[in-house]
Amino acid sequence: MNLPQLHYTSAAPGPDGSGFRFTAVSAALPTALLGEVEQLVGYEPPRDAPGRPTRDELAVFPVAFSHNALSDGSRLLCRTVYTGTDYSGRYGNFHAHAVRLPEDGSLPGGLLPIEAWESPSWTDRTPDERHPGPLTTLTPARRVDRAGLIRFCRARADRLEPFLADVRALLHTPDAPQLLVVERDSADTAHWIAVASAVLPRDRADRLTFTTYTRRPQLARQQIVGTLPDADFDLAGAAADHRYRVHDCAGGHSSPARREPDPWAAVAARVWLADRPELFAEAARTGHDTGSDAGLLAVLAARAGITLDATGRTAAARAAHEHTGSDDTLWPPLLTTLAAGGTDRTPEEWTALAGLAEEFSRLADDTATAPLRGDLHDALDRAAAAPDSPLGPLLALLGLADALRATYGGAGPALTARLTAALLDGTAEDRQAVRTALAPHGTLTATVLDALDQHAATDDPGRVSHALAALPDADLTGHPHLRTAREFGVLTADGRLRPDRPALLDALMKAAGAEHQAEPSVLRAAFRLVQGDRPLRPVEAGTLLAQLPAAWHRAAGLDEVFIQAALDSAPDDREAPDLAKALLVHCASALAPRQRAALLLLELAGELTTGEAQPGFTERALAVRPQAAPLEPGIEERLGRALADRLLAERQPPGELRALIHSGDEMLLRTYTERARGDGVGSALRRSPSYAAACFVAWHTASGADPLWERTRTELLSSVLKPVVRRMPAEDVDALLESLRRRGGGWAEAFGDWHRPGVLGRLGGRWRGRGGRAPGPAYGPGDIERPGEEHGR
Repeated sequence: MNLPQLHYTSAAPGPDGSGFRFTAVSAALPTALLGEVEQLVGYEPPRDAPGRPTRDELAVFPVAFSHNALSDGSRLLCRTVYTGTDYSGRYGNFHAHAVRLPEDGSLPGGLLPIEAWESPSWTDRTPDERHPGPLTTLTPARRVDRAGLIRFCRARADRLEPFLADVRALLHTPDAPQLLVVERDSADTAHWIAVASAVLPRDRADRLTFTTYTRRPQLARQQIVGTLPDADFDLAGAAADHRYRVHDCAGGHSSPARREPDPWAAVAARVWLADRPELFAEAARTGHDTGSDAGLLAVLAARAGITLDATGRTAAARAAHEHTGSDDTLWPPLLTTLAAGGTDRTPEEWTALAGLAEEFSRLADDTATAPLRGDLHDALDRAAAAPDSPLGPLLALLGLADALRATYGGAGPALTARLTAALLDGTAEDRQAVRTALAPHGTLTATVLDALDQHAATDDPGRVSHALAALPDADLTGHPHLRTAREFGVLTADGRLRPDRPALLDALMKAAGAEHQAEPSVLRAAFRLVQGDRPLRPVEAGTLLAQLPAAWHRAAGLDEVFIQAALDSAPDDREAPDLAKALLVHCASALAPRQRAALLLLELAGELTTGEAQPGFTERALAVRPQAAPLEPGIEERLGRALADRLLAERQPPGELRALIHSGDEMLLRTYTERARGDGVGSALRRSPSYAAACFVAWHTASGADPLWERTRTELLSSVLKPVVRRMPAEDVDALLESLRRRGGGWAEAFGDWHRPGVLGRLGGRWRGRGGRAPGPAYGPGDIERPGEEHGR
């Protein structure tokens, strides 16, 4: 074949001008293509290359060897090298020597484009004639030989599989991203291209476009683009860009692994590492596309004794029937490799191997299958320990074990576990299949019922109740947990759950049988059925706590459930304080210190609400609160409201408010402020002058004792009390003053000063100037602070 050639470099002035130009072009090369070709033959040296390289330094400049598709369908194979100086002695010259390949033709001798790498037919000088004849031969340099490729693949083993997966994408995806190969030597990039060309079908490899070097990869249009680490391009950014797949073998960032593994790439990588690249050609001779047929390549590799990973073995097993045929001599080496394994086997592999059970039966007594039998025992053990996996794979494993005449002592329990899992979690069709399978096997049915009974006792009896619908005729004698589960299904048919959960629990316990009612596991199972996903309400917990003997609910572990119902109660649940009181009595031994403290606060909140709290309740709340931390939000809110409401009452035991003031408890003081600003207090202030007097005294208590309280009381006086007092009828103001006179201690005079417009600030300043003394006490008998007495007394 005749290949028109061209040369491009910086040349002395001549008929075609000076500088970079085509210096020699075969007459057969269309002139219309020269402009397009000129864009492909240029060269920029690496950024860190020496500006004035010596002869030895020139020898290590990267070679830009490229294979390009031209607009007319033909192709251009070009070798461009840096030559240093041009005709005038200036540095920066390069020489490109290229040949044009026809659209439907190839290189002389059937060479692939990459096989022309560093061919002696290339030259870095322009020939004497301006119109050189076409090249008729292209001598391969053998610079990229088999031994060198094998060494290269082993040195790049970590990048081999992802690179091959990207090559396969080039083959099958029209808009596949470009492959950017980053190496420090363009010869290494040529090796990558040779690897890609070797695995592709011949016609595809012949049209693979590439370049071994460019300084500006973003401008390259080839499928595989080689560059150096110092390229004028953000290689790290390109690794995350969907337009590129970067393979950086110089220590930089490579593109992340593909989401889906590529079985063909995994097998192809192992073929290379095993030094058997001829298998790619053998697979191609069968007429199959090796870029997509992972199974065929895997069969050939396994037959050749190449160790495959689980993905490769799976592909080989699936393809074995189709490609191996009936030739008995082909099966033993293939089956031996599959039996040998080498990596962990996946469920998909086991399914594929089970499909070869008949073929494996030929080697049942052969020592070559010993590794498979060992792995099979382990797989059966894992299947027994994983009852949620599908039933089909286990049956396949059992079939394979039968073919190999392997023991499977765990198969019986595993089968029971699978059937049980299908009843619990399977579809309606799964459950029907299990029912059909169990019908003729009484022993197997009994073991499944035992497993379901155990599941109901220790796990989720609700699922068991659903599963039993598939076994309506099962004899549940000796299975009390199953009897409660079946009764639950009957009583809650069509999704209607009886609202009276204590009554439902009683019905289920009766269904279990009198002889089983005291068994803790039966009570637990019945309770879980009744409770379901809904939290237990305090009223229900209180009823059950009262109905069940203490020994029963303690042994069944229900104490914690009752305790949690109280701790998680809503702040307005009326039954929660009574439940807390009962738990403190009946479940004292089950309470952790924090839980006990929280329940004490819940009980105290209830007593504050009903008025049963004994004096000193504020001190008790403050003392217990640290022991209950972190306190549940519902209890904290209830306690804060109850204490605030009690402290905002007109009469209370002495010292309660002062205890809160000096505690500095932000949450309680904040709640006190919120409740004081509420409609209830405002209504009481407008309705009762004596209550207004009590609030006036309370909010003048302990002036300056605490910054938070100072802000609190000042705000309440100005924003809550003062607006009400200003709108009071004269007779209500007189009644308020009379209430303060009865308290004594100068409160009536203090109110008069406070009530006059514009003097509140002066009055407050005068009191603060006296070291925090207030004109009177917190409201309540026996708690009056007379003038001259310290507020912190």
